[in-house]
Amino acid sequence: MKKVGAILFGETENFSFEHRMFNFSLLLGIFMTAFGAVMDVYYRVNILIDLVFVGCWVLTYYLSRVKGYFKVVSMVSFGVFVFAFFPYNWISSGGSTSVLPYYAIAFIAIICIILSGCFRIIMVLSMLAVELLLICMDARNADMLNAIGYQNMNRWDLSIHLCVIMVAMAVLIIVYSNTYMNEKARSEKYARTIEEHYQQQFYYMENLEALIYKLKAERHDFNNHLGVIYGLLEGRETDKAGDYTRKLVNAAEEFQNMVYIPYPILRAMLNYKLSSAKEANISLKLNVHIPGELKINEFDVTVILGNLLDNAMEACAAMEEEGRYIDLSILYKPDYLVVRIENPRGEEPVLPEGKIGTTKKDIDNHGFGLKNIEYLVNKHHGLIKIQRENGIFKVNIAILTD
Repeated sequence: MKKVGAILFGETENFSFEHRMFNFSLLLGIFMTAFGAVMDVYYRVNILIDLVFVGCWVLTYYLSRVKGYFKVVSMVSFGVFVFAFFPYNWISSGGSTSVLPYYAIAFIAIICIILSGCFRIIMVLSMLAVELLLICMDARNADMLNAIGYQNMNRWDLSIHLCVIMVAMAVLIIVYSNTYMNEKARSEKYARTIEEHYQQQFYYMENLEALIYKLKAERHDFNNHLGVIYGLLEGRETDKAGDYTRKLVNAAEEFQNMVYIPYPILRAMLNYKLSSAKEANISLKLNVHIPGELKINEFDVTVILGNLLDNAMEACAAMEEEGRYIDLSILYKPDYLVVRIENPRGEEPVLPEGKIGTTKKDIDNHGFGLKNIEYLVNKHHGLIKIQRENGIFKVNIAILTD
């Protein structure tokens, strides 16, 4: 049954509750209108209007379920329903003496469940106004207003009670659905926050493990280098020892780009990332000046800079070696920590200016890094500006310090 429901109404992962209810209501409307057409054939009544409405609901279902035009189609279709379909069926089925007034209660409920906001209020009031107008027309035709006949007065009284019931049901459903949607939005926001925090912690721990591994490897290599130098000197091969030492000094030039800031977590991550960039033959231009007394969330800033450097290094990896570079600037301006990063970009994502996106194929995983940047910047009441021009990618971030 779940598979059938997913095919007919839409998958829960891709379609909202209101969208699926709308598709269900359309299928129900198609069935009921077609059934009415069959009954009209039996009673030898013209079915042209019925067929027009069946075609209208089928087209609406196609646009909603297949094309996904839920918002636009729902507004148009409810307008057609309230101002054309309902009055036509009211008049053709006998008006207030038929069963249609009872169906109107269900119609009001469907409107309240599927629609939202001001448009829902407008449609509910329109539905009530149309029905009251139709009741008044029936009353005039039956001379109810002149109080002719006890049976006619009961019919008028019943219609008024039905309108009151519909108003009460509309208010009840609107209040309930608004409360439900607010709770649902709050729960989804909380779940997203938890997921984002988890991704941030996972990212940090993953980089911390890589940093520890690199430090252990460097310590092991350092001991080996000392052993080689000691062996050469012990064997009085001073020239070879000098050459070997010279090579080590040249290899150690990468530490000229080491960042020295009074924030240990941030310093460790930056030096690890910059060392990795140097190994990938990426030219580095650094301008890092941060005072030690800033009250910043070091963990969040580490995640922001780590993701920025990851994106820059991956973009450089797709370039020729001579064109690889990262220009990183981290400065303090009054009340703001300002971060600027620039790198070449081979593949330009088709996005509006200032929007965050990814050109990577693994969008589900890589999207979290980009989302984390925007989420954390907004969390600290900051600003972010993204520029793409002439094959260069620039990100400017200002984070409000406490």
